[in-house]
Amino acid sequence: MNQGKLLISFILIAFGALYIFGFTSVLNVIVDGNYQLEEQNIIKKNGDLYLLIDDYELSLSREFYKKIELDKTNEYKIKYVYNRLNNNGEVVMLKKYGEQPWGK
Repeated sequence: MNQGKLLISFILIAFGALYIFGFTSVLNVIVDGNYQLEEQNIIKKNGDLYLLIDDYELSLSREFYKKIELDKTNEYKIKYVYNRLNNNGEVVMLKKYGEQPWGK
């Protein structure tokens, strides 16, 4: 293969990858809000944790799960990302409502 065909192939592959990345990025939605959580908002399936908010089952990490203390407070500031194409989502930030960044 000569250098011209190799360069054109590389450009086409790079353009295709950028197009696919851009298309999937446009479909991601970031939601940030205050929520009142209850026990039924936390779902365990096959060893994985999910948080049910706004009719979405959002993947919940163990780190965020440990921060939830429903016996102390049920108000939390939560940020999550979900994809409009496949409705997959995950919690990306969770803290008690009113909690300062420098305190626990």
